[in-house]
Amino acid sequence: MANIFKTGILADKFMLGTIISTVVVLVLAVFYLTKNPGGSTPANSAQMTEILTVKADDWVRGSATASVTVIEYLDFECEACKVYYPITKQLQAEYKDKVRFVVRYFPLPGHKNSLPSALAAEAAGKQGKFWEMHDILYDNQKIWGEKTATDPALFLDYAKQIGLNLDQYAKDVALSEVFTRVNRDKAEGNSLGISGTPTFFVNGQKIPNPKGYGDFKTFIDGLMPAEK
Repeated sequence: MANIFKTGILADKFMLGTIISTVVVLVLAVFYLTKNPGGSTPANSAQMTEILTVKADDWVRGSATASVTVIEYLDFECEACKVYYPITKQLQAEYKDKVRFVVRYFPLPGHKNSLPSALAAEAAGKQGKFWEMHDILYDNQKIWGEKTATDPALFLDYAKQIGLNLDQYAKDVALSEVFTRVNRDKAEGNSLGISGTPTFFVNGQKIPNPKGYGDFKTFIDGLMPAEK
């Protein structure tokens, strides 16, 4: 009985420690984003080309040799992004390696959980499960989205559901390098003139948001090389 009681105390301490450390880093991150947003100077043509070049640490589905590259700047708490989530997923399944899909972070300041969810996804990525966290965040957006306060325990539960090492996740989600990685996308998005989400760039060109799957598919097909 004593051992069980001791184990319960340790588990509670772990949960409390994880939540406290996450809250601290989020408070600092929000302060930083508010006081020092960075990347607000418009990019020139050469800078835009550099920003829209796929980076080694981008989150990518599809082949590097694909003739079409779609880059999406997203906010996991954004309802419009949630609408496009099944559309882009269907396109990924259909085109496979013919189209390269890239997602980048653009947490909006009006959403209390946009930055925490981005940090959770990036932390999951350090264990090779970015896409699993990406999907579970969207699948459960109605549960955690639009809350007036951040609940780190919810994201910790998602980390558990997708099979992350929770000790490692707790460390990673509070790392300054994880925040820096998210903020890099945000700053570069600001330089590109992004003001809302989702924002799509296809082969380096910003496009109006497609009206649906068919519209998106038609646009991609128009850029595909003719089959011999």
